[in-house]
Amino acid sequence: MNLITRAGAWCNGEVAYIAWDVKEPIKDCIGFMVTRVHDTGADAGKRRILPTWIAFADQNNPNWNEQDSSVWPIQNFEWRDLTLRKSRDNTNVRPIDFEVHYEIVPVALAKAGQTPIPPSATAPATDPQGMPSYEGPKHPLVQIGQPFKTNRIRVTHTYGRNIRATFTNGILSTQNLVRQLSSVNKAPPKEIMADAASSDAKRRIRSAQQKEEHLLTTLKREINNQDSPIRKYLMGDVYKFLTELIDRAKNEGGQIYLALYELDDIQLIPLLVDAMKRRLIHIVLTTAGNLNPNPKGTSKEERQPIIWDTENDDPRRQLHAAADGEKDRVIDRMFNSTARIGHNKFAVYVRDDKPVAVMTGSTNWTKTGLCTQSNNCIIIEDAGLAADYFAYWNRLKSDKQPARKALKVRKSGKTISGASPNSAKQGAVLRSANHKAPKERALTEGAARVWFSPNTKQPTVPKTSAVRPVDLEEVYQRMDAAKSAIMFLVFMPGRSGVNNVVGEAATIANSARVGTSDGESLRLARRLTTIANKGRFVMGAISDPSAMPDYKPPSDGAKKKGGIKLPPPAIWWPGGDQSQVALVRAAAVRIPFGNLRPELLTAGHAIIHDKIIVIDPLDEENCTVITGSHNLGYKASYCNDENLLIIKGNRDLAISYAVHVIDLYQHYLMRARLEEKIRKDIMAGKLKSYDDAAAHSIPHGLLTLGDDWQKRHLKNRAQSSMAYFMANA
Repeated sequence: MNLITRAGAWCNGEVAYIAWDVKEPIKDCIGFMVTRVHDTGADAGKRRILPTWIAFADQNNPNWNEQDSSVWPIQNFEWRDLTLRKSRDNTNVRPIDFEVHYEIVPVALAKAGQTPIPPSATAPATDPQGMPSYEGPKHPLVQIGQPFKTNRIRVTHTYGRNIRATFTNGILSTQNLVRQLSSVNKAPPKEIMADAASSDAKRRIRSAQQKEEHLLTTLKREINNQDSPIRKYLMGDVYKFLTELIDRAKNEGGQIYLALYELDDIQLIPLLVDAMKRRLIHIVLTTAGNLNPNPKGTSKEERQPIIWDTENDDPRRQLHAAADGEKDRVIDRMFNSTARIGHNKFAVYVRDDKPVAVMTGSTNWTKTGLCTQSNNCIIIEDAGLAADYFAYWNRLKSDKQPARKALKVRKSGKTISGASPNSAKQGAVLRSANHKAPKERALTEGAARVWFSPNTKQPTVPKTSAVRPVDLEEVYQRMDAAKSAIMFLVFMPGRSGVNNVVGEAATIANSARVGTSDGESLRLARRLTTIANKGRFVMGAISDPSAMPDYKPPSDGAKKKGGIKLPPPAIWWPGGDQSQVALVRAAAVRIPFGNLRPELLTAGHAIIHDKIIVIDPLDEENCTVITGSHNLGYKASYCNDENLLIIKGNRDLAISYAVHVIDLYQHYLMRARLEEKIRKDIMAGKLKSYDDAAAHSIPHGLLTLGDDWQKRHLKNRAQSSMAYFMANA
């Protein structure tokens, strides 16, 4: 008998999303066992039970050892296969391009006389040191009914004949990061790890602090080592995508035209310098990095100017030297103030004087862009679209800016090199050309068009009644026309949902304006209230908490409660758990929770660095992916050099980007819930400090030993990514 009514699987080349449904709660069901079956590729014919790390409530998993879902079942109706390509306990990565399907079966506690699920080789009773894999009683399980098979999915980066896309593995707030570092002998010292599970509260607290310091120090060292398996693991296939066009130019004799923002990576800088020496590249390199060298209290007479371009100064010097006087090879595009940035990260491949391909996305050419942030990268083989990017590159080159003036300052006894401040802004000719509606380019699967910034007459965003930029007008119209789903990942599009995609997404979901008061927004709100509720849902994850809708900067008196610094809001669900709009911010486990130990959230400024919107990903005609460098707020259109790529009608690509959104959203959801609880407990006076919370945390598993866990999932079936995908399973 099959107790599961339907199931489906979807993939983005890195992670698989699996969901299933039942007609009613399954008696005695304690969860589900999920098995991945390899249909093609090097592992064809192999069966892998998916791993889990959460033990039962009467068990303890202090070392975060994995078991199979035949030992610790999945108490949910959806799951992400994070080991589709990545190893469960080391830095190995499975090669791309193979096919799999999944088998899902409910399981129950084995009763007397029943034959339990046999142990598998991937669920050992002891860890590599010979110690028990977990503490506490064993709970043998039995299958209930027959396994339900999903559809077969292809694990690939190729989405048609002329589009490929990939994503970084740079989520740092994972319990598994310690395991990865351990696999290359870079884990925290054993005494720190032992103290993390100590019965003594003070030792656990001290261990958490020491562990975070060790992780951050070790991680920064690893991502600066081009031979590090940790670095390669975190980059995924993005490095290959960034450098592919340059490799093609070497082999075919073409030319690469790049427009880059930040450049500091240990592998990418030598690669570009070598390509420059070979006369293969032309680069528009803008300002990155700045520093105020003046200690607090420095007198006016002793103050030094803020120095700009501190990040790009050295690679810029190397590139100019490699160009050996050819002025059109390196174009210094200097915006040395806080007013605007040259934010592009794209490359155009030109062969036989004809543009043939373009690479774009959100990935900066930096170690953090490659390794410690969520990012995407896409390559499109299309002469028309490549020509659009090439024309824009030449407009950037022709848009004359103040010459770079070298500057050196002293700070803490060191000389720092960079450039002098300026008040540069893009010219009217560039703005006017970018304002023109782009052509739609037919692809073998779907169509694409690209907007470029800045594209407004005014060089800064007005404080009131800002005119909507033409690029975001199209984006908002496409969001407004969504039939079922809007999904997004953003870094920092703007404050409080005002004049950016976050507020617009919330508006469309609720048919009411969020966080704005200008006349244009009110008119839009009245228009949207006339739209019938189409059952659309909105979900997304945000890096910067100030981008959350209705965010208000806390006053000095409200920043703390009883001397404790308040975490910023982490969840925005205006309708509660049943809300059709659900936004979370990136967060990490800050205090021990069950067997979850405190995590590292970031190794730099950004966490989620993607700038993507996915609309109706399962709709053959309406599916839309919006990507590029554009931060999806008014400032990007008014002030920055940006590209905003819109691809419609490529369903496989849209599913890929949607799975990327789901992956990050679900990863941060649990962490956002924990952060929100800490915030509320502090405000209610229940929590005196983070240390106080950590002291009361007792390591244990979180899985229940009954079938009541199903109720919270089946009682109220809210609009969600699961409901959307299951409707099409």
